[in-house]
Amino acid sequence: MFSSEVQLREDKSRRAVPRVAAAFDTQFRATAGAARSPCRIIDISSGGARLRLYQQLAPETSIRLSLPGKGLVDAHIVWADGREAGCRFDRPLDEATVTTLQASATERGGNA
Repeated sequence: MFSSEVQLREDKSRRAVPRVAAAFDTQFRATAGAARSPCRIIDISSGGARLRLYQQLAPETSIRLSLPGKGLVDAHIVWADGREAGCRFDRPLDEATVTTLQASATERGGNA
């Protein structure tokens, strides 16, 4: 017989780390050698980001996302709904990077 314990979160979010508003334009590549495509990061956390895309991407698509001051970051699409998608970073960002990205988006006039 098997036994397990389930721990429910108090909030309704499925995220391990809450995202913060960022609102800045950047680029990504869906495959090696492919042209860069524009996108907008709507919000971001150390684990991932919500993107506004100008093309549709299917879940499980691997991408390389360009982050200001960080360079290219490997990620994959977890969900997609029309022109918005959520990605999970293959390696989590450090909190200082997330804070810097949020602050820099605010300085550029983002909605953060």
